[in-house]
Amino acid sequence: MRLYLLALVAVLTLSYCTRKTGGPTAGDGTAVTTNKLRLPQVLRSIDDNRAAPEWMNAKARVDLKSEKLSIGGTAYIRVHRDEAIWMSVKKFGIEGARALIRPDSFFLFNRLEGEYIAEPLSYVEEKYKIPARFELLQEIFFGNAVFLTDDLELGRAEGSIQLTGRSPDFAVDYRYDPATFQLSSMELEELGQSRTLNVSNADYGSVEGLPVAFAKRRRVLVDGASEGAGQMDLEFTDLRFEGPVDMPFSFR
Repeated sequence: MRLYLLALVAVLTLSYCTRKTGGPTAGDGTAVTTNKLRLPQVLRSIDDNRAAPEWMNAKARVDLKSEKLSIGGTAYIRVHRDEAIWMSVKKFGIEGARALIRPDSFFLFNRLEGEYIAEPLSYVEEKYKIPARFELLQEIFFGNAVFLTDDLELGRAEGSIQLTGRSPDFAVDYRYDPATFQLSSMELEELGQSRTLNVSNADYGSVEGLPVAFAKRRRVLVDGASEGAGQMDLEFTDLRFEGPVDMPFSFR
């Protein structure tokens, strides 16, 4: 059961862009344009449709697939923006694992095996040899893009607005609905290590307590090259954006 939470935390471990990853800008300093689209206007429209609740209390069906595992269950996810992420994973109504993630710390209790971890978030970096970032996991739960900077290249691809950027080490590719400016997908790639993280959103709709549409389905594809690949599907079945919410955590 711990694999559920490790899969969620794996999203953290692929937040390797610790500096700006950008694309070309116009040589004279003017905005990049594509078919009358202007990058500053696009970024403003994206920001206007960005979900940024103070609290999130969600229930979701979760399915995890990897080279060695295929399993499903129910995830309970609670978020206090910029403060904490709490998760509990159950199967057949029995809690198998619980996690609490803060910007600087990581707690995990594997109830089935009686195993617990209480470490700085840097533990994830040390154990899995790749950096960890709290804000990436938070934004993915909210359905937002990460590392969205003002020096990306603007274009169109397959009927979507496309924003791309590339540096010697990293590449990013975002796709947005041109009518709603809602995020359809984002791909983050570490070029030297051939590691990728791809997140796609679907089933946008209105939710009480949130002023913008919310994507009720997520698919997270992680390809860690030599570390292996996996897929996680989340389908939110209950969403609330009122708080505060309890985040109980104990090793018992």
